[in-house]
Amino acid sequence: MPNPSSLSRFALAFVAVALLCAPAFAADLTADQIIRRSSENRTVDNSIQTMTLEIFDKSGRSRVRKITSRVKQGPEDATWSYVFFDEPEDVRGVQFLSLENPKGEDDQWMFMPAIGTANRIAGSSRKGSFMGTDFTYEDMAIGQADDATHELLPKQTVTVGGGSFEVYVVQSVPKPELKSAYTKLVTFVDTTDLMPRQVDLFDKNGEQIKRMTFLDVVKDGDVLIPKLIIMENLKRDTKTELRVQEYKVNVDPAQLPDQMFTKEYIEGEG
Repeated sequence: MPNPSSLSRFALAFVAVALLCAPAFAADLTADQIIRRSSENRTVDNSIQTMTLEIFDKSGRSRVRKITSRVKQGPEDATWSYVFFDEPEDVRGVQFLSLENPKGEDDQWMFMPAIGTANRIAGSSRKGSFMGTDFTYEDMAIGQADDATHELLPKQTVTVGGGSFEVYVVQSVPKPELKSAYTKLVTFVDTTDLMPRQVDLFDKNGEQIKRMTFLDVVKDGDVLIPKLIIMENLKRDTKTELRVQEYKVNVDPAQLPDQMFTKEYIEGEG
């Protein structure tokens, strides 16, 4: 249940939240306002991105996967996300579909060419690794600000990727009905633009098990784009780096037909 935004559920969504619009600054924000504004200001209407996933084991060895993601705003501003694995050859044709559901768990489907049908990701399956990465399917859910209760902690200064940032610190506790793998998330949100810079994730024992950081942030018009997102598994001493190679924002909706964001489409394309 993190979002990302993702993809901490409250700050990021692995694909949909790689694009965050810069908000107007306001002082004396509450925890809920910080999370809500960060979420509301993060997404452009439609986007296409090519990215690489580099997966590092504890010995530092890595393997790279190239993906293309397409994000569209559906009815009632719900975010739809479709990911196609391009390379290497052994994963080409794998597809992942995530449809935001404001009233419950997001609808998620994974298509494997060797199986030939799309499998729904639900329940305990959401806690599993996404294609061998340090992201889980839960990490990739879009998420809503109302999915958790939020508490504002004292401001801090954090160092991320060699840069120093004054941040709001928000502790989020998932609501029980979500059956999250996490007991809490602590999100460090830049006070100047409400860009999440770091998210710490804690397990059922209250121990921090993951850290997600957002690096190489560039501005394109009114949009802030973190071109590098790193998810570290602190227990396994592994990490996954998600790098944005190319991107298009506010693309013509005709390039993102509604049919593309269906189970039938990913089964047909595979």
